[in-house]
Amino acid sequence: MQRGTRMLQAFADAVTVSDHQEVDIFDPDTGEGYQRAPVTARVRKAARYYDEKRGRMPNPLLVNIRKDDMDEERVVIVVDADQPGYERAVLEGGNWIGTGRIEFIDDLSLWIYDGQHRAGGLNQLLSEQENFEDFPVPISLTLGLDPGEEMREFYEVNTNAASVKTDLAWQLLTKMAEDDPELREMLAAEDKDWITRAYAVVDELEKLVGPWKGRFQEANRRKTRGDGVTIPKPQFARSLKPVLDMPSFKRADAATVAAVLNAYWAGIKQVMPEPFEEASDFVLQKGNGAVALHRVLPQVVEVVRSSGGRLGQPEGYAEVMAELPTLEGESVDNDGQRMIRSGADFWRVGSVASGFSGDAGRRRLSLLIQSRLPSPAETIQL
Repeated sequence: MQRGTRMLQAFADAVTVSDHQEVDIFDPDTGEGYQRAPVTARVRKAARYYDEKRGRMPNPLLVNIRKDDMDEERVVIVVDADQPGYERAVLEGGNWIGTGRIEFIDDLSLWIYDGQHRAGGLNQLLSEQENFEDFPVPISLTLGLDPGEEMREFYEVNTNAASVKTDLAWQLLTKMAEDDPELREMLAAEDKDWITRAYAVVDELEKLVGPWKGRFQEANRRKTRGDGVTIPKPQFARSLKPVLDMPSFKRADAATVAAVLNAYWAGIKQVMPEPFEEASDFVLQKGNGAVALHRVLPQVVEVVRSSGGRLGQPEGYAEVMAELPTLEGESVDNDGQRMIRSGADFWRVGSVASGFSGDAGRRRLSLLIQSRLPSPAETIQL
């Protein structure tokens, strides 16, 4: 018992784990689930490790029997000794250490929330040969977490304990915060609530007719030729931090911020339409462009306001960004010839703008854009 949660540290043979395992894969169409789709290459790598390299599995799979399955007809917990201490820990949410076992019905699901690729490797080996049926698989089995708690454990393991990259992490955080007021307060106290706000803004922006309609790549959805997708949703959400840090947007609702962003990019499109027509051939709507242009948005907004423009109208932004096509830089073509690229060509894949990689490069690109922006009109109040 760990703070009231029942946990069993044990081993099970590979067949038992394979027969009962489930993985709650995130579905971008419904928003249900929380894990990435398995990566075939990682599954094969795990299988080769356990087979050809005769590797061991010292770290346990993290597995859960869900709360809805925890009744006496489906799961039985047998404690070897100190039954009163065990029951007291259950009632009081306390701690307890002892030995025992669980018995469960044949069709019970064991939900893996960490280790799906290792389990997948064993599944592959079981389908190919018989000598892995008795392979001892270490498991850390929690009993009674509901899917939301299970998702939170997955999030914590993949962002803190193991620091494993996952493009679902921020999306899961947003999903959890919707139903958890304490989590929302904690994020606000740590100045991380902009993450959940950013995702809310992206969701609203997706609903609007404009330059970003159909451009975001969802987690667990592969990019295909001609789908129009240009940027992963987490990357775009991350680029919004300087926008959401603006005092005027600190308390604005997501729909309002999305409307301003939509107008801003529509204004940019008026000034320079070509990169939006064939977006996959340009970096303007990829990471470099989104990060750089969102960094300069606070200055652009001040110029629009000082000139009496409306933040929800593209024309004001088009006027401010009129010098954007004059950006130029030197690049080298396939024949080794140095060329000066400007206008839409500056943003073409493989040209100057695509060389502004990394955060330092994007800062330089932002400064280059800022150098072409007018300053806010000065007003003096007497």
